[in-house]
Amino acid sequence: MTVLSLQRRILLTFIASSMLVGVLFGVSAIIFAYHTEDQLFETLLQAEAAYAEQQLAAGSTIQTHLQFVTYASDISALPKQIQTRLQQAPERSEFALDNGRHYHLIRLSRGFLLADVTGQLVVRAMRPQLAEFLMLLLAVVLLCSAVFAYLLARRLLKPLYKLTQLVDSTGLQPAKPVTSSFADNFAADEIGRLARALQAAWQRLAGFIGREQQFTQDVSHELRTPLTVMQGALTLLQHSPLTPQQLQYVERLQQAQLQINQTIETLMLLAREDLPAPVPVTLLPVVEQSVLQQQIKLAGKAIELELDIAPAAQLTIDPTSLLMLLNNLIGNAFDYTAAGVIRIAFAAQVLTVQDSGSGIDAQLQQQIFDCGIKGSNSTGMGLGLSLVKRLCDKWHIGYQLHSDACGTCISLKFPSN
Repeated sequence: MTVLSLQRRILLTFIASSMLVGVLFGVSAIIFAYHTEDQLFETLLQAEAAYAEQQLAAGSTIQTHLQFVTYASDISALPKQIQTRLQQAPERSEFALDNGRHYHLIRLSRGFLLADVTGQLVVRAMRPQLAEFLMLLLAVVLLCSAVFAYLLARRLLKPLYKLTQLVDSTGLQPAKPVTSSFADNFAADEIGRLARALQAAWQRLAGFIGREQQFTQDVSHELRTPLTVMQGALTLLQHSPLTPQQLQYVERLQQAQLQINQTIETLMLLAREDLPAPVPVTLLPVVEQSVLQQQIKLAGKAIELELDIAPAAQLTIDPTSLLMLLNNLIGNAFDYTAAGVIRIAFAAQVLTVQDSGSGIDAQLQQQIFDCGIKGSNSTGMGLGLSLVKRLCDKWHIGYQLHSDACGTCISLKFPSN
């Protein structure tokens, strides 16, 4: 869709307004000219009528001052077309006949005065010249209006263009710091108020982003040390004499530690502006890794797992991001399915995770990808699908959810490699 700039809108508005005013002025001028001409004829006829009434009162023959005015003693002396129209409209005083003749009529106490004004129609004779003059005047008005609108728009919009360039340059260079006083360069008008509001918003946003990045870095740094200690302790435990049940506990701890490491990496990824370089990733091994990490959630459940993924299927993406996506989707399917079938399939760049659980409440489905939104039977914090959404937005992955009483299906549409 073509979008007009503000300068062009102002220019077109001025031109359209001037054209409308010019057309209205031209029409008014023509109407005024015709009205003035008719009033002139009416005044002349009134003077002739007064003179004719004096002659009728004296019993004299009617003589008129004007050659184009004649006296008719009764209606039968008038032209046939005028007689017909008078019978239809007795009050009518102006007549344009089919032969091109134009008459004005005034009633006397006895008879009529008829003025053949065909040769005196000045406006009709001047109509081509008048129209030419009005068109020339309209062109001059439009030209002046366009020049004035251009100069006015250029002057008024100059600070707005400056502000727009500043906003664009900041958007193209997000790492470039915004000066704390750039709004001082704008006048104290509406654009200046907008500049000060943008400056305040930028400063608040920059502070928030800085605090979030610092918090993420601090948390990830502080967590790595205890995680390393835990990994060392778990490694020592694995090489110690343990019962089968204890070994199982150690494996579960290792899986949980691995998930924590992956979560930290994902949070660091979401906190960064730039994405890591995508690489070709074979999908099936990553899906199997995610299933193994979540398998504890299937303990004691009569669930059949179906994988419909070609061994050679590949995606171009960061492996950690892909694993985080799968962990959340597959983990939810494992959590909220008590029995039945869970199907994971990939075809035509679309990955689907479908379960036979109880489904998501219809009232929540529109907001289920928002942070903190969860179902009534959820034991989590409502962050999993929010992370899925943020990762999908980062990697330009389309996502779609369908859920009813028969289960939930989430589809991810990956961009073509």
